[in-house]
Amino acid sequence: MRHRLTHLFSLFIAPLLLAAGVLLVITFNLLPSGLVRFTEITVWLFALIGLLLTLAYARTRNFFAILFVFLSYQVMMKGIQLPVTQGTETPVEPATVYNLLSFLLPSCILVNSLWPERFHLLQDKLLRLLVFGLFIIILLAIGHRYPAEVNGLFNPVHFPALYIEQLGLPQLSLFAFIGSLTVLFIQLLINPQPYYAAQWVALVAMVLALPHFHHEYAPALVTSLALIMLSMAVLQEAFQMAFRDDLTGLPGRRALNERLQRLGRNYAIAMSDVDKFKVFNDTYGHDLGDQVLKMVAAQLKRVGGGGKAYRYGGEEFTLVFPGKTAEEAKPHLEKLRIAIENYQVKIRDESKRPKSDKEGKQKRNQTSKDWVSVTISMGIAERGSDLGNPEEVIKAADQALYKAKKAGRNQIALAK
Repeated sequence: MRHRLTHLFSLFIAPLLLAAGVLLVITFNLLPSGLVRFTEITVWLFALIGLLLTLAYARTRNFFAILFVFLSYQVMMKGIQLPVTQGTETPVEPATVYNLLSFLLPSCILVNSLWPERFHLLQDKLLRLLVFGLFIIILLAIGHRYPAEVNGLFNPVHFPALYIEQLGLPQLSLFAFIGSLTVLFIQLLINPQPYYAAQWVALVAMVLALPHFHHEYAPALVTSLALIMLSMAVLQEAFQMAFRDDLTGLPGRRALNERLQRLGRNYAIAMSDVDKFKVFNDTYGHDLGDQVLKMVAAQLKRVGGGGKAYRYGGEEFTLVFPGKTAEEAKPHLEKLRIAIENYQVKIRDESKRPKSDKEGKQKRNQTSKDWVSVTISMGIAERGSDLGNPEEVIKAADQALYKAKKAGRNQIALAK
């Protein structure tokens, strides 16, 4: 749980720092007057960059989130700011546009986030474009034809005790905003990903910027912020795909290769392997095998002594100890070996699952002996006069691993 919360917090660091910086600039009017005229260009630039990134990495949800943010800014400027400050005419009254936009933005962001990416890429984009486009066009048409009725729905405060006047949002839009933030945060807790964190902060920034549509550069600056966060999320997810193993959550082989180039002169490397894993897989199935790999990875992730675990491939893992000798790293490996040996994995037989709630209640308190455990063997080597580079150290650690398995498994062997 601690690792999950730490990971969740790390997802918010970059978006919150960016948001804090923009808030500081707006609050204290720190943007030089000569740069104000370029804020409009930055919105177009960051929107274009973000959309191109989502197309390059086939991220449909990110594509539409960026599109919603960009279009919201354009509507805010042309449908609200210019009519109010300069008196330009628009098909829909500015007050109606404000009400509809404050409701549509959180609603569309929410539906887009919950909509799974399961179709062909082009089909998915066209389907979303059709659904969201029709929804927006219908609401705008209603706003154009019946502005008094729409404003009569949004403007009244139906529940005074649940209204936050300082936010400057219609109560109906406030409910949509808070409801969307709640659901999106639950989604983030279930599946901590950079995109979910970025869109959460971006939605907060965009909606809270709406009442300040008259500000000289705040809307453009906040929109640029939201676009940068959503674009950064695409790059972060691309990085994770390349450097992090999807099954175990550990850094993968590519991340290991990068780390090996920056180890310095003193280090130890351990190779670890799940004992008789092929037999385990053949006996209990690949689903339970994957469950075991996740368990082993979760234990290895807790390695002490400054070590870091990587998935090398299959059932093999690598642990790197910068600045440590093999003898110094061995006690930390021994703790991991014992923890994995003592960990019990539940065997879930789908054919024995209760077929009704009544049968489930009868079995719920019954004890079961359907538990298994696995062991790991480890080989460790350190850089020395005979082993001058990481590749040689890994090879020596792999030979020590083979020696540990040949000696009976479930033990640690040092390279000689």
